[in-house]
Amino acid sequence: MMRLNIHYKPIIFITLLYVSGILIASSFNTDFGNLDVSNISIPNGQNKISGLIYRPRTIAKGDSLSAVVLVHGISGTKEIMSGIALELARNDFIAMAIDLMGHGNSDGVFSSAHKDPTLGALAAVKYLESHPYVDRFSIGLVGHSLGAGIVRAIVKAHGNISSVVLIAGGVGEMTVDSSYGNLNSTYPKNLLFAVGMQDVLFNISQLKRDLAPVFDTTGEVAVNQLYGDFSSQTARKLITPSTTHLFEPVTPIIVNEVISWMINSLKGETDLNYSLNKGLVYGYRDFMVTLSFIACTCLVLAASHIIFSFLPALIDNRTIKTKHEVLSDWKILIVWGSLGIILFIPFFSIGSLVSFPPLLFGSSFAWWLFGVGIFSLILTLLLSKTSSIRIDLKSIISDSLKPSYLLVSSTLFGLIYLVVFITETIFSLDLKISIIPVFSILSPVARVGMFLLLIPFYAIYFFAEGLYLHELHDWSKDNTKQLPQILSVLKVVGIRICPYVTLLSINYLPLFFWNLRILPVYFGFLMEFFVGIIPLFIVSAVLSWWMYRNTTTISIGAILNTFLFAWSSAAIFPLNA
Repeated sequence: MMRLNIHYKPIIFITLLYVSGILIASSFNTDFGNLDVSNISIPNGQNKISGLIYRPRTIAKGDSLSAVVLVHGISGTKEIMSGIALELARNDFIAMAIDLMGHGNSDGVFSSAHKDPTLGALAAVKYLESHPYVDRFSIGLVGHSLGAGIVRAIVKAHGNISSVVLIAGGVGEMTVDSSYGNLNSTYPKNLLFAVGMQDVLFNISQLKRDLAPVFDTTGEVAVNQLYGDFSSQTARKLITPSTTHLFEPVTPIIVNEVISWMINSLKGETDLNYSLNKGLVYGYRDFMVTLSFIACTCLVLAASHIIFSFLPALIDNRTIKTKHEVLSDWKILIVWGSLGIILFIPFFSIGSLVSFPPLLFGSSFAWWLFGVGIFSLILTLLLSKTSSIRIDLKSIISDSLKPSYLLVSSTLFGLIYLVVFITETIFSLDLKISIIPVFSILSPVARVGMFLLLIPFYAIYFFAEGLYLHELHDWSKDNTKQLPQILSVLKVVGIRICPYVTLLSINYLPLFFWNLRILPVYFGFLMEFFVGIIPLFIVSAVLSWWMYRNTTTISIGAILNTFLFAWSSAAIFPLNA
C-alpha cells in the first residue's frame, strides 16, 4: 500500500487562518453586527447595475436617514469605494457603492457612455432614494477619478443633490460637455474637492488657480480652508493629502474628510465631533482580507501537495534538473525584465488600437504579455542557435500538453474559484490586496467569455516565463534544505518584480520626497498599472516555483497562472464594445 507523506497540521493551520481572516474581516465590515451589508441588483433599462449597500440596523420603523452613493474610477469596482461606504454607515448614513456599466458585476459596456453619461449611476441614485428608510431630500454623492465626472453628470440630471465630493476628477475636458453642468460658486451644492499631492494626473498649483471662480475667490484657492457655508449650501473646500491617484479612496485623511463633509452637509455641524471620535475600521478589514488572500494562495500549495501525494505519477522522480549551460540569475533578470519594460508601451498601444478581447485596458494588458511571450520565445530560439545553451522546445511543448497536467491545474483553479465564490456570496467580501481587486466572481456571463478569450494570450506568456525562470535557470544548487528553498523562491520573485518595482520607485520616490515629477503624465499614469499587477506577479512566481519544484515541469504552473491571470483580468477590466 502506498504511504502518503501528507503533513496535515500546516494544512489545518492555513485553513483556519483563511477562515479566521474572513470572519474577522466580516466583523469589521458589519461593524460587529451593527450594519447590514448586502449585494443588490438595480434595474437599468434592459441591464442591471450591481450595488453594495451598507445600512445601520438601528433604523426604527418610519425613520429615514441621509444617503450617499459612491462611484469608483475607470477599471475600478464598488469594492474600492466600500471603505468609505462602511465608515459612512457607521456614522448613521445609508451608503451604497456601485459598479458602473461595464464594470465589476454590472451589465452593459463602458462605450455606451455617450448614451448615458452617468453609466447607470443615476438609476442607482433613484433606486436608493425610493426606499422608505432613505431621506430622498438628503442625498450626497462621492466620485473618484472617472467617478467624479459621473457624479457631475448625476448632479446635472437629478437636480436635487445636497452634497458632492469629487476625488481627483470631475474637472477635466470630459466635464466641459453640457451634460455635466458648469461648476460655479453655488453649483453644485456643498462641494469638497480632494486630490493627492502625488497624483500624477494633477498639477496642484494649476488646480488651485482653476478652482478660484468655483470657490468665489481671487488668486489661488487655499488648501484646507472652508469657503462659503453649509447653511446656504455654498460650502467649498480643497484638500491635498500626501497620496497617489490609485490610493486616494483609501487614504484616511480623505475618508475622514468625506464623513465630516457629509455630516456637515446633510445633518448639520453639531454632529462633527461625533464622526471624528468614532475612528476608522476599514483598514483593519482590508488587512484581514489581505491576510486571507495570502492564506488562500497557501491553500493552493497545500492542495497541490495532497494531489501530488495521491498521484505520485505526476511527480518526476528525478532530482531537480541540473544544467551546466544556463543563464545566470543576473542575465535572466536583465533579459526578462528588459523585455517587459521595453515592450510595455508598444504593445499596450496595440491593445488600444485592436480592442480584442473587448476589455478597456484589458486588451492592452493582454497584448503586452503576449508580446513579451512571443519575443522571449524568439530570443530563446536564437540563444539555442548562437550559444552553447541548448533547450528542447519540442519536448517541453509535448510535455505541457499532457491531460493530467491540465486536469491538476483545472482542479486547483476550481478550488480557488469555489473559495472566492463562497466568500463573496456569504460575506459580501472579495479577495483583494488593499484596494487592488485580485479575484472576483465572473459575473455577468460576458466576463466568462472574456476569460476564455484571454487564455491564449497568457498561455504564451507563462510558458515563456517558465522557460526563463526554471528551464534556463540553474537549480542544481537548490536542494531540499529549508534555507536554500526560501532563498530560491525569493530569487524567483525578485527576478519577476524587480523591474517594475524599480520603475515605480523612479516615478514616486522623487514625488514624495522632493515633489519632483520624473515621468510625463501619461507614462506616470500607466505606472499605476504596475501597482495592481505586482501582487499577481508575486503569486504567479511563487506558484510556478512550487509546481516546478514538485514536478520538474513548467506545465502545471504555466497553466494555473494562465487561468488565474485570465480570471483576474476578465473580472477587473471594463467590458467594452
